[in-house]
Amino acid sequence: MRTVILTILLSLGLAACGTPADLSRLSMPDLSMPALFSGGVKQTVMLDDNAEFTLPGNPWAGDDNLDISQQIQARWAKDEQGTFQARIALAPGAVKIVMIDDLGRRAIDIDWDADALTIQTADWLPETFDARRLLADIVMVYWPLDALKKALPGSMSVTEILEQRVIRINATGRIYARIDRPSRDIWQGVASLRNERFGYDIAIRSQRMDP
Repeated sequence: MRTVILTILLSLGLAACGTPADLSRLSMPDLSMPALFSGGVKQTVMLDDNAEFTLPGNPWAGDDNLDISQQIQARWAKDEQGTFQARIALAPGAVKIVMIDDLGRRAIDIDWDADALTIQTADWLPETFDARRLLADIVMVYWPLDALKKALPGSMSVTEILEQRVIRINATGRIYARIDRPSRDIWQGVASLRNERFGYDIAIRSQRMDP
């Protein structure tokens, strides 16, 4: 898993860099929302052997439409790291995610609603890259706690204290992932995920985009 994630980031041609002062200045493509939630289809992601994560049936259950710009930095070792830009649009029942590299090339498109999960990747990305796994990380960090509890396999559980979420493997009590989130507004500031099972870190700096 670590090799797969490292491969995708390096293939994007992204060098580690500092966080930009203002994400609103990013030149990101316009986002068009897919059809709204109408119910029914189970979408799953494998977190580990025999550990199936079920994406929430209503992709985004909040009342508000959100438009978020993000800079994502991943680290595996001192010499293994990468950054890329993302834009996320959320409406009740629908999610649209676009990711670009530092040259402005469109790398990944994710359209997700209750009826379908459609993922398009650029032909220069590795065939082994699983965008569903990245989507599961985003859900773990940002979705409401109740939705995350329902999404986790029966072999895992999550606790939340203040700004930190901890996901554990029930059989051993070992930590699968640690998540830290901004205290006032999860979509404004830096969130982080440390995957203890596969040994990678993701830091996500988010900024709400004014309408």
